[in-house]
Amino acid sequence: MTPEQEAVIEANKNFYRAIQSLSIEQMDAVWWQDESARCVHPGWDLLEGWEAIRESWQRIFEDTRYVRISVSLQSVRVEGPVAWVACAEKISSASEGGFENALVQTTNIFLEHDGQWYLVHHHASHMPS
Repeated sequence: MTPEQEAVIEANKNFYRAIQSLSIEQMDAVWWQDESARCVHPGWDLLEGWEAIRESWQRIFEDTRYVRISVSLQSVRVEGPVAWVACAEKISSASEGGFENALVQTTNIFLEHDGQWYLVHHHASHMPS
């Protein structure tokens, strides 16, 4: 694995750490914060721009008591200042509504700026059972 690929994998891990920590501050550090950012949560419509994305994570974190994500089938590709990670997620979460498990196929796209990789697009879709 190249040093660039390793850096992107680390940025991807930081994204999942932010989710599992239920930390909006950690999520702030991961994302590219402008109108070009995009996000599709499983079952949601496309969110455009950092403000809409941040608000979605805040709502998710407020409604979630616990979340663990196991990432597998991970592949990474780096092309200049753009990189993407395709992976499968096994998500276990708990909220006031109960406990839920989900299998999700995800693509995370990163943009390199001043030596740091930022998430600019997250697309997650439920996998067939």
